[in-house]
Amino acid sequence: MKKSIKAFFLLILISFLFCFSLSAQQTEKNIRWFTPGIPSLSAQWAFSLPFKGDVRNPAPSEDFIVAADFGELRVDSGIKYQFEQLDLTNRVIYMPTFHNAFQTGLGLTWHFYRYINVFTENDVILSARFRWIKGPVFSFENAFGLLFKYAVIDAIKADRAGIFNLSYQVEILCNWKLFQRSDFWFTINLQDYFDYPLAISPFFKLGLDFEATPGLVLGLDYSLKFVDMFFSAVYLNESILRFTFKVVL
Repeated sequence: MKKSIKAFFLLILISFLFCFSLSAQQTEKNIRWFTPGIPSLSAQWAFSLPFKGDVRNPAPSEDFIVAADFGELRVDSGIKYQFEQLDLTNRVIYMPTFHNAFQTGLGLTWHFYRYINVFTENDVILSARFRWIKGPVFSFENAFGLLFKYAVIDAIKADRAGIFNLSYQVEILCNWKLFQRSDFWFTINLQDYFDYPLAISPFFKLGLDFEATPGLVLGLDYSLKFVDMFFSAVYLNESILRFTFKVVL
């Protein structure tokens, strides 16, 4: 485990050195630390319909996410509710912009999950992030981080205060802008916005967002979650279709 952690931190260090080496000859004016002006604000409601659901997602659910995008600083907060389950997620991402072509920085995520009368989880993720922007059409974003999970099981909490686990976080996002009004995107993540399993049970997601009118975005995405994909027999744990309705100010 110690060797894995050392290798992981070495990977983060190499990624940072690579990102900053791209801007080794730049001057101060080529770095944008913050974008002035009013941020882009959004509120999104979503409905998830599981075709194959596990114990955690056995039934349809709703979630609501509010976000503020300052360009280099992104903040969002979301809540998801389904029968006897509650999720709360808060994220802060800061990535200065270099040469209007790429961003690199850090992210912090805190997730709270309560399965009523069963157990409680708290997840904290610290990550190094990189985003490459190829004109107005394509962007690529990835993140590497550590996941700290602390769980309390109701049935044994009198005998054991909690259970601590350390794991990894990986995010890969590819986004294509189509006809100036649509975004087609694909992600591979070890954790989802409201689901934080230990490695390695990845999520594969494919989605399309369409700006129906200025400030109104309709979306549709489909996700697959696999369990123990790299260590044992691959098992499709869940598949979910999600509909989104977003208002952007």
